[in-house]
Amino acid sequence: MDKYFEQFRLACSQYYNFSDEVFEDFKNICFIREVKKGEILQDTYTEAKYIYFICKGILRTYYLNEKGQIYTKNIFSENYFSASKVSLITKKDSYLNIDVLEDSILIYINFEKYKELIKTKIEFKDFYINYLEKNWVIIKEKNEISLILDDAMTRYQNFIEQNPNIQNRIPLHHIANHLGITPTQLSRIRKNIKNQHM
Repeated sequence: MDKYFEQFRLACSQYYNFSDEVFEDFKNICFIREVKKGEILQDTYTEAKYIYFICKGILRTYYLNEKGQIYTKNIFSENYFSASKVSLITKKDSYLNIDVLEDSILIYINFEKYKELIKTKIEFKDFYINYLEKNWVIIKEKNEISLILDDAMTRYQNFIEQNPNIQNRIPLHHIANHLGITPTQLSRIRKNIKNQHM
């Protein structure tokens, strides 16, 4: 268990360096759980309660439209956080689903208890602001620009760079769906990349 919290602390340090005492407060609102491939962590009929930190494994966040079509918003692997953020903030049912693409070990962060820590300790407020600025502003804007300006091959290469070896761990149709292309197009891109390196 300790090694997973150390992994968690290291990931948090890119946003804020917690003291030992303050990090203990963080640990007290978390628990660790093993989850199996195929498990649904969040569906569109319930209010989100947790932020998930991925110690090991892969999670997918996706929308399901009225026609039953899936749009994969994000695929997250080790050392990333995943959550239905809008549901956490609004306290309304989620419009996102989160499922497990590979047997995983997760740290569940109780969001309501975390908000209480923000009110009482400046360290958690600073961590929250730094996280939001980096992930909801800087990275989100880069991804949005990439969707408009970059071709599918560049988007695929950027995705693999951010998630090394993920293409060998999950079905490729999930990656294609996330990139907004067909599995056939993705196969063509992967073949072209392979030929470039021969």
